[in-house]
Amino acid sequence: MTSDIAHNPEAVEMVGITKAFGGVTALKDVDFAVTTGEIRGLVGENGAGKSTLMKILSGAQTDYQGEMNVWGQKVRFGGTSDASANGIGMIYQELSVIGCLTVAENNFLGKQPVNRLGVVKWKQMRREAQEHLKNLGIEVDVNTPLNQLPFSVRQMIEVAKVIFSGARIIIMDEPTSSLAQAEIKQLFELIHTLKKQGNTIIFISHFIEDVLEISDSVTILKDGMVVETLTNTGITKHDVINPMIGTTSSRLVREVDEVVQLQSTDSEMVLGVEGLTKAGAFNNVSFDLHRGEILGLYGLLGAGHEEVGRAIFGLKKYDKGKVKLEAKPVPAGRPHKVKGVGIAYISEDRGGSLFHQFEIFKNISLPYLAQVLGPALSWLIKIGKEIAVADRQIDNFGIKTSGPTAPVSSLSGGNQQKVALAKWLTTMPKVIILQEPTRGVDVGAKSEIVQSIRNLKDQGLACIVISMEPETILDLCDRVLVFSRGQIMHEIKDAATSKSKLMELT
Repeated sequence: MTSDIAHNPEAVEMVGITKAFGGVTALKDVDFAVTTGEIRGLVGENGAGKSTLMKILSGAQTDYQGEMNVWGQKVRFGGTSDASANGIGMIYQELSVIGCLTVAENNFLGKQPVNRLGVVKWKQMRREAQEHLKNLGIEVDVNTPLNQLPFSVRQMIEVAKVIFSGARIIIMDEPTSSLAQAEIKQLFELIHTLKKQGNTIIFISHFIEDVLEISDSVTILKDGMVVETLTNTGITKHDVINPMIGTTSSRLVREVDEVVQLQSTDSEMVLGVEGLTKAGAFNNVSFDLHRGEILGLYGLLGAGHEEVGRAIFGLKKYDKGKVKLEAKPVPAGRPHKVKGVGIAYISEDRGGSLFHQFEIFKNISLPYLAQVLGPALSWLIKIGKEIAVADRQIDNFGIKTSGPTAPVSSLSGGNQQKVALAKWLTTMPKVIILQEPTRGVDVGAKSEIVQSIRNLKDQGLACIVISMEPETILDLCDRVLVFSRGQIMHEIKDAATSKSKLMELT
């Protein structure tokens, strides 16, 4: 999409924006300017700095270095209310509309028209809400509760609500991640309407095709810095992906062209997934997993691969389909039963899977004791036995610690992840599902975790690795299923691929 906006004044100008969290720099000397009436795409890999930059612009992050001008005036927001007063509104992926209230009530939330006695003027509120939505091209009965409307309509009501509050700079965070193609078309029509009315849109997305379809220009962030801003005149998905994954020309060539040869296995099938479907999350997902295989489920945010992993383990209920382990049905929606048949699940959230104030040996031995004795009697086991189990796993996984009695909180992120792995391997599962196993750890720890998972494969364990990071998938997996909008779109096996090719398939 292109647009003649060159002569319009700047709506936003951010200069030299720098932000660090502890010793980690999230943004480094970022310059970012958007013209009035422009639709600006903002892209970058996870951790590139997109969210931090937009939190500063929307007033959610107030501690930073640099200057910001909005509508030509120097500003420094003390919070989101300051940003809102200056015409800036942000629409998050998790909507803020209230389901039990009607469309009109959501639109006027906190600012209902009242008479002299403080009684709400319901007729006026409904009439004005209907007119406001009509001006935006949204056709919906304003008396309808939000929870009776599809997600796509609720999202458009959220946009309308932000506009009604006076926003003229609208930040949209992953607005298409949960939408079907027809719903995306509706959203884009609304965005075009907003643009025609002189509003400025900042469109954040991992879906490069959506960014290219809707944006006038695209800013690419990498490692907290602006790599490039491209005018959207004939640029391709490849033109955007290349700068995203390499900061210098030499690194770019090496990373983009580095080819990995995937090699699948024809060993015995362990897990079978047939027609797994959950409305709004994933549809008709089928695949199998073999002994001694690492299968990658790769996709962008909202692609559905994470939900599939949770469904297999029983953390998310599904509408239809079957999961079988060694040809026997796996209980649906019951994690405790799923663990009992031999499937383990390690989530991305280490905080949720470990007891950080407990000793390492307590964390490692807990699933083993629960399996051997049952949850009610696991306290009967002697500490010496627990420590022996933990010592063995500390050696197996190379956990760097002063000893098994040290608290988990004393460990680095990488070693905590190893404890999470060691913990579930004490139960001798047949299948292990790992969600983002290397996220948030340093390069050295990442290498050690990758090697630990490969060792499990060599021992015959069947592994599913779920990730949005192509490097993790290529480092680990024998075969890859690429997800998009809740479906398996591609299977890569016995073929050469690269990071850029993998990203282009999403």
